[in-house]
Amino acid sequence: MGSSKLIILSMQPEDIPEVLALEAETPSAWSRDQLEDELGQPTGFQFVGHREGSEKIQVFLCGRLITDEAEILKVTVAENIRKKGIGTQLLDFVLKFCAEKGVKNCFLELRASNTAARSLYEKKGFFVAGTRKNYYEKPVEDAILMQCKPVFLPCKSKMK
Repeated sequence: MGSSKLIILSMQPEDIPEVLALEAETPSAWSRDQLEDELGQPTGFQFVGHREGSEKIQVFLCGRLITDEAEILKVTVAENIRKKGIGTQLLDFVLKFCAEKGVKNCFLELRASNTAARSLYEKKGFFVAGTRKNYYEKPVEDAILMQCKPVFLPCKSKMK
């Protein structure tokens, strides 16, 4: 696959401008207010990452821990590095993070048309748990709900 190592860090307020630029490439981009709100969530987790040898943020993920469950709320990978293993590294890292926090079930949702992301999630043990009709806007589209049990997934990433 030829992917380089991903350096993953906890998101900081000073990362917001770069994350906003990354988000501008996505159909469901988050706003500055949404990002700032997520950083203030007491049960939230937010990570940014860049490939080794680069300082530019190329991936972003945030989610929430609720007792023994987690929900991944947002995953964004820069368009120019998609399908190069970077999303896999980020997901491995987050699933290990969740497992270490005692999470028994992890949930996420994605656009029904996002077959590349769905394929990645399925490779990591997620399965379809349901749908939400017309959940997304611009364009209107169904959401696919997915679930996995991160405590049972082998994770190779090292926590930083």
